[in-house]
Amino acid sequence: MSSNKYLTVQPSNTPASGKISHARGNPVLTVVLGRQDAVLDLETIRISGDLSIWSNAAGTVHPSAAAAPKLRASHKLGTFGVIDQLIFRHAETKQILEHIRHYGRFMSSFLPVMSGTQDQAGHLSESALVMPNYQSFRDSVVRATTSTPFSIPLPAGMTLGSGKLPLSKVPLEIEIHLAPDSQFFYSSDGATDAISEAFYELSGVELTCEVETGVDTPDQGVWDFNSITSYFSTLESTNSIINYNLGLSKVLGAFVNFVPSSFVNNLGQDGYLTYMPNQLTAGLANLKTISFLRNGERFPLNFEVDSVRSSTNATTVVDSQVIKGFLSSIIPEQHHHRTGCGPLVTNRNFTVDDNALTGYRHMPEAGAVYGVGVLYDMLDSQGVDFSRAQFSIQMTNGLEDGNPISAYLFVKSKVSIAYDSQMGVQVLS
Repeated sequence: MSSNKYLTVQPSNTPASGKISHARGNPVLTVVLGRQDAVLDLETIRISGDLSIWSNAAGTVHPSAAAAPKLRASHKLGTFGVIDQLIFRHAETKQILEHIRHYGRFMSSFLPVMSGTQDQAGHLSESALVMPNYQSFRDSVVRATTSTPFSIPLPAGMTLGSGKLPLSKVPLEIEIHLAPDSQFFYSSDGATDAISEAFYELSGVELTCEVETGVDTPDQGVWDFNSITSYFSTLESTNSIINYNLGLSKVLGAFVNFVPSSFVNNLGQDGYLTYMPNQLTAGLANLKTISFLRNGERFPLNFEVDSVRSSTNATTVVDSQVIKGFLSSIIPEQHHHRTGCGPLVTNRNFTVDDNALTGYRHMPEAGAVYGVGVLYDMLDSQGVDFSRAQFSIQMTNGLEDGNPISAYLFVKSKVSIAYDSQMGVQVLS
């Protein structure tokens, strides 16, 4: 007879102080769910603890309007902003099951697409410290005089719709790499002199989850799950091409978001911004056409996606077809129950200059949200074979001054684990 129970697991590498931070040399958290007669409900995994923010290197002074007036952090990410990499691996063989690099960049698109303003002001605000605007996050979290409790899920391929994992066959190790403070924080006006020592700190960290015991698991079998794979590229020209040999046989979808390369790990700028490519001095670099290719041929769309600005620079409306592809690549549209990715945050009526009233940080609902994506399988089943085929995105744009733009690509695919009591475990991608 089966029964459910809750587990609480402490990280295996927490220092004696119980405090974890990138600044103090503890940038990695490792949690092990060892081999046991239980089946893990992956959707129930949560990381909980307390977040403290300090304005001095000694960790004795909290930020304030007087001590650190320029200090900000991404309100649309909240606690998710502290995660740089998320890794799921077999706890014994150390085989990697899923590895999401640039996790904060992934969540910068995922959260606005999957949640609306009411979520940001409600349950996400309470649990993940996600806020509707930077003022609320600054006042309630960044300038808090005490630590702030949090409890967050870990959205990933494995934890989103992959069912239950038999721990008796596949014990699990979860590894979280923390983001540098220069990526988590940013300055309100680009000046960093008064905030250069600021750092965040986690304490009381633990993982909670739900498992089912008393379940018979065959000695051999195959467990299918979703996986997110991340890639990085740089755009510098008017005809930009992203090429990758994915080596994945069941690709379900892919999306890419953008940020100026100079913003990444730069305390003077918000490295989690997700707006369209821009020129160094001349504003937005208009995306004009987009094509998705498989081995050099347009696929699954046999036509070029034509931006509303391909023929004129006067319009400020939304690229509806581009945004539709972007939304569906993260989650098929039949599963869209609510989203913060509406016309107000996907239009072109904003400037790159943060100090202007039309600046990107003054936009509602978590600021500008822009990306490019393609859906291959709306049923989330078999996907498209890219094991021997090249994946490409070709874009024409207005990058005429060579301003480097970082492009973060995230590919969702179906992966299988074949387990056998005699032969062990094999990951089939």
